[in-house]
Amino acid sequence: MLYLLYVNCNQKLSMNAWTSLDAKGRIRFKRKLTGADEMAKNKPSQGARKTETLTLRLDPKVKLMIELISRIRRQSITGVVEAAIEEIAFDLDAPFVHGGEAHPMSLLSAVSEVWSTDESERFIQLCHYLPSLITYEEQRLWETIKASKFFLIPDAGDNAQYWEVSGVGRIDRQNLRRWWQDLLGHVEDNKESRTIVPFEPPF
Repeated sequence: MLYLLYVNCNQKLSMNAWTSLDAKGRIRFKRKLTGADEMAKNKPSQGARKTETLTLRLDPKVKLMIELISRIRRQSITGVVEAAIEEIAFDLDAPFVHGGEAHPMSLLSAVSEVWSTDESERFIQLCHYLPSLITYEEQRLWETIKASKFFLIPDAGDNAQYWEVSGVGRIDRQNLRRWWQDLLGHVEDNKESRTIVPFEPPF
Protein backbone atom coordinates (compact mmCIF):
# COMPACT_ATOMS: atom_id res chain seq x y z
CA MET A 1 0.00 0.00 0.00
CA LEU A 2 1.28 3.46 -0.93
CA TYR A 3 0.43 6.77 0.70
CA LEU A 4 -0.25 9.90 -1.33
CA LEU A 5 1.32 13.10 -0.01
CA TYR A 6 0.11 16.37 -1.50
CA VAL A 7 2.62 19.19 -1.31
CA ASN A 8 1.72 22.83 -1.97
CA CYS A 9 5.05 24.48 -2.67
CA ASN A 10 6.66 27.64 -3.96
CA GLN A 11 9.43 27.39 -6.50
CA LYS A 12 12.29 27.63 -3.99
CA LEU A 13 13.80 25.04 -1.71
CA SER A 14 14.04 27.02 1.52
CA MET A 15 10.59 28.02 2.72
CA ASN A 16 8.37 28.23 5.77
CA ALA A 17 6.18 25.16 6.10
CA TRP A 18 3.24 23.64 7.90
CA THR A 19 1.11 20.55 7.47
CA SER A 20 -2.48 19.42 7.87
CA LEU A 21 -4.68 16.41 7.18
CA ASP A 22 -7.35 16.50 4.50
CA ALA A 23 -10.77 14.85 4.75
CA LYS A 24 -9.36 11.50 3.66
CA GLY A 25 -6.54 11.54 6.19
CA ARG A 26 -3.87 12.35 3.64
CA ILE A 27 -1.03 14.62 4.67
CA ARG A 28 -1.06 18.01 2.98
CA PHE A 29 1.94 20.32 2.95
CA LYS A 30 1.91 24.09 2.50
CA ARG A 31 4.97 26.27 2.08
CA LYS A 32 5.47 29.99 1.77
CA LEU A 33 8.62 31.81 0.77
CA THR A 34 10.69 33.37 3.52
CA GLY A 35 14.22 33.51 2.05
CA ALA A 36 16.73 31.50 0.07
CA ASP A 37 18.84 30.44 3.02
CA GLU A 38 16.28 30.04 5.82
CA MET A 39 15.40 26.50 6.91
CA ALA A 40 11.71 25.64 6.93
CA LYS A 41 10.01 26.10 10.32
CA ASN A 42 6.46 26.17 11.63
CA LYS A 43 5.01 29.69 11.61
CA PRO A 44 1.51 31.14 11.30
CA SER A 45 0.33 32.33 7.89
CA GLN A 46 1.41 35.88 6.98
CA GLY A 47 -0.77 36.26 3.88
CA ALA A 48 -1.41 34.36 0.70
CA ARG A 49 1.52 33.18 -1.41
CA LYS A 50 1.54 31.60 -4.83
CA THR A 51 1.80 27.85 -4.35
CA GLU A 52 2.02 24.75 -6.50
CA THR A 53 0.94 21.22 -5.66
CA LEU A 54 3.29 18.24 -5.74
CA THR A 55 1.97 14.72 -5.21
CA LEU A 56 4.29 12.03 -3.86
CA ARG A 57 3.66 8.28 -3.53
CA LEU A 58 5.41 6.93 -0.45
CA ASP A 59 5.88 3.47 0.95
CA PRO A 60 4.25 3.26 4.43
CA LYS A 61 7.63 2.57 6.03
CA VAL A 62 9.15 5.68 4.46
CA LYS A 63 6.13 7.72 5.52
CA LEU A 64 6.60 6.55 9.11
CA MET A 65 10.30 7.42 9.01
CA ILE A 66 9.51 10.94 7.82
CA GLU A 67 6.94 11.39 10.58
CA LEU A 68 9.37 10.20 13.26
CA ILE A 69 12.18 12.40 11.94
CA SER A 70 9.83 15.38 12.12
CA ARG A 71 9.00 14.57 15.75
CA ILE A 72 12.66 14.13 16.74
CA ARG A 73 13.75 17.34 15.02
CA ARG A 74 10.56 19.18 16.00
CA GLN A 75 10.08 20.19 12.41
CA SER A 76 7.10 20.00 10.11
CA ILE A 77 7.07 17.05 7.73
CA THR A 78 7.58 19.45 4.83
CA GLY A 79 10.59 20.91 6.63
CA VAL A 80 12.12 17.43 6.90
CA VAL A 81 11.61 16.82 3.17
CA GLU A 82 13.03 20.23 2.25
CA ALA A 83 16.10 19.74 4.45
CA ALA A 84 16.76 16.33 2.85
CA ILE A 85 16.46 17.83 -0.65
CA GLU A 86 18.84 20.65 0.22
CA GLU A 87 21.40 18.21 1.61
CA ILE A 88 21.27 16.19 -1.61
CA ALA A 89 21.46 19.34 -3.75
CA PHE A 90 24.48 20.55 -1.78
CA ASP A 91 26.41 17.30 -2.37
CA LEU A 92 25.24 16.69 -5.94
CA ASP A 93 27.34 18.15 -8.76
CA ALA A 94 25.57 19.68 -11.75
CA PRO A 95 27.22 20.29 -15.18
CA PHE A 96 27.23 24.10 -14.95
CA VAL A 97 28.32 25.87 -18.15
CA HIS A 98 30.43 29.00 -17.77
CA GLY A 99 32.61 30.56 -20.44
CA GLY A 100 31.48 27.95 -22.96
CA GLU A 101 32.69 25.00 -20.87
CA ALA A 102 30.92 22.76 -18.37
CA HIS A 103 32.28 22.70 -14.83
CA PRO A 104 30.96 20.76 -11.81
CA MET A 105 29.04 22.96 -9.40
CA SER A 106 26.82 21.95 -6.51
CA LEU A 107 23.21 21.80 -7.64
CA LEU A 108 22.25 24.12 -4.78
CA SER A 109 24.61 26.82 -6.11
CA ALA A 110 23.55 26.19 -9.71
CA VAL A 111 19.90 26.69 -8.82
CA SER A 112 20.78 30.01 -7.19
CA GLU A 113 22.31 31.13 -10.49
CA VAL A 114 19.34 29.92 -12.56
CA TRP A 115 16.51 31.00 -10.28
CA SER A 116 14.28 33.96 -11.09
CA THR A 117 10.66 34.67 -10.22
CA ASP A 118 10.21 35.56 -13.90
CA GLU A 119 9.54 32.36 -15.86
CA SER A 120 11.12 33.58 -19.11
CA GLU A 121 14.31 34.66 -17.30
CA ARG A 122 14.46 31.39 -15.41
CA PHE A 123 14.01 29.38 -18.60
CA ILE A 124 16.77 31.17 -20.54
CA GLN A 125 19.18 30.85 -17.62
CA LEU A 126 18.38 27.15 -17.32
CA CYS A 127 19.14 26.66 -21.03
CA HIS A 128 22.29 28.75 -20.77
CA TYR A 129 23.82 27.37 -17.59
CA LEU A 130 22.46 23.79 -17.55
CA PRO A 131 21.82 22.91 -21.22
CA SER A 132 22.43 19.19 -20.76
CA LEU A 133 19.58 18.96 -18.23
CA ILE A 134 16.72 20.44 -20.27
CA THR A 135 13.91 18.16 -21.41
CA TYR A 136 12.74 17.58 -24.99
CA GLU A 137 9.86 20.04 -24.53
CA GLU A 138 12.24 22.67 -23.12
CA GLN A 139 14.66 22.08 -25.98
CA ARG A 140 11.82 22.56 -28.47
CA LEU A 141 10.91 25.89 -26.85
CA TRP A 142 14.56 26.99 -26.74
CA GLU A 143 15.07 26.17 -30.42
CA THR A 144 11.93 28.11 -31.31
CA ILE A 145 13.26 31.18 -29.49
CA LYS A 146 16.60 30.96 -31.26
CA ALA A 147 14.91 30.51 -34.66
CA SER A 148 12.58 33.50 -34.19
CA LYS A 149 14.03 36.72 -35.64
CA PHE A 150 11.33 38.59 -33.75
CA PHE A 151 13.24 38.04 -30.50
CA LEU A 152 16.64 39.07 -31.85
CA ILE A 153 18.19 42.54 -31.49
CA PRO A 154 20.20 43.50 -34.61
CA ASP A 155 21.93 46.48 -32.98
CA ALA A 156 21.79 46.80 -29.21
CA GLY A 157 21.76 50.30 -27.74
CA ASP A 158 23.14 51.32 -24.37
CA ASN A 159 19.83 50.63 -22.60
CA ALA A 160 19.06 47.33 -24.34
CA GLN A 161 18.57 44.24 -22.17
CA TYR A 162 19.54 41.04 -23.91
CA TRP A 163 21.13 37.62 -23.64
CA GLU A 164 24.16 37.03 -25.83
CA VAL A 165 23.77 33.54 -27.31
CA SER A 166 26.72 32.10 -29.21
CA GLY A 167 25.89 31.37 -32.84
CA VAL A 168 22.50 33.08 -32.55
CA GLY A 169 22.95 36.69 -31.51
CA ARG A 170 21.27 38.89 -28.91
CA ILE A 171 17.89 37.82 -27.59
CA ASP A 172 15.73 40.73 -26.43
CA ARG A 173 14.82 40.06 -22.79
CA GLN A 174 11.98 42.57 -22.61
CA ASN A 175 10.44 41.37 -25.87
CA LEU A 176 10.60 37.75 -24.77
CA ARG A 177 9.03 38.58 -21.42
CA ARG A 178 6.23 40.55 -23.08
CA TRP A 179 5.35 37.74 -25.52
CA TRP A 180 6.13 34.77 -23.27
CA GLN A 181 2.59 33.41 -22.91
CA ASP A 182 1.92 33.78 -26.64
CA LEU A 183 5.19 31.99 -27.35
CA LEU A 184 4.22 29.08 -25.10
CA GLY A 185 0.90 28.76 -26.91
CA HIS A 186 2.67 28.89 -30.29
CA VAL A 187 5.04 26.08 -29.35
CA GLU A 188 2.15 23.98 -28.02
CA ASP A 189 0.14 24.53 -31.22
CA ASN A 190 3.10 23.40 -33.35
CA LYS A 191 4.39 20.55 -31.18
CA GLU A 192 3.51 17.96 -33.87
CA SER A 193 5.49 19.79 -36.56
CA ARG A 194 8.62 17.98 -37.68
CA THR A 195 10.45 21.27 -38.01
CA ILE A 196 10.75 24.31 -35.77
CA VAL A 197 8.15 26.98 -36.56
CA PRO A 198 9.51 30.47 -35.77
CA PHE A 199 7.30 32.70 -33.64
CA GLU A 200 5.63 35.78 -35.09
CA PRO A 201 3.36 38.07 -33.04
CA PRO A 202 -0.33 37.97 -34.00
CA PHE A 203 -0.54 41.42 -35.60
